[in-house]
Amino acid sequence: MAINPLTSIMTESLTEQLSSTAGAQGQAEQGFSQVLSDVIANVEETDAQTRVDAYNLSIGNMDDMHTMMINMAKADIALQTMVQLRNKVLSAYTEVMSTSL
Repeated sequence: MAINPLTSIMTESLTEQLSSTAGAQGQAEQGFSQVLSDVIANVEETDAQTRVDAYNLSIGNMDDMHTMMINMAKADIALQTMVQLRNKVLSAYTEVMSTSL
């Protein structure tokens, strides 16, 4: 077991935060359609994994229930994110359409 000095941990954390911020800015430049398609793909992927886990559980091929529960939680969060994104888009559309020129 290695003991890392606090300054190196803080430096690594800061470096990770800066790289994630740069990734977020790159994602913002992708455009809304790309973000929306990524969210939909994520929902489809997590739902497919949940279905596979449920099938494996039903035929007895799954020994660890915690993996299935984690995948179900991921699918639920992905679906909730997509629904909230849709709600925000519809709200913005309604606001733009109700604006008089």
